[in-house]
Amino acid sequence: MAKSLIREILEMIAVVAAAYIFYFGLGLALGTPTPMFSVVSESMEPTLHVGDMVVIASGEYHTGDIVVYMRGNMPIIHRIIEEREKGYIIKGDNNPVPDPGIVKKEQIMGKTIIAAPVIGVPRLLMFWLGV
Repeated sequence: MAKSLIREILEMIAVVAAAYIFYFGLGLALGTPTPMFSVVSESMEPTLHVGDMVVIASGEYHTGDIVVYMRGNMPIIHRIIEEREKGYIIKGDNNPVPDPGIVKKEQIMGKTIIAAPVIGVPRLLMFWLGV
């Protein structure tokens, strides 16, 4: 009994370690410290929905790209609608007006390369719970 409990604990530790290594390895490969985000609002509907997960990569950004950028300490997933000399004008597909101000390239964490429906719900629940 004790042997099987120890084995189960070690297996759980191995799964957590593998997930940790995968996440940070993915970040290194894609050139961004945070490679995955969950959609938390309806601002990108009908393209992205609450609970979708996006995987991002750093690189060159152009009009039409869906990017994740930081506004203060909050990540925002919206689309570049215009390129300017000092940065980008960005807007949620479902929003009537662009986000305030110009977003500088340094604020952008990456552009969406994969969007997966519903997979982001567990991460979204952690966000809502403040974990």
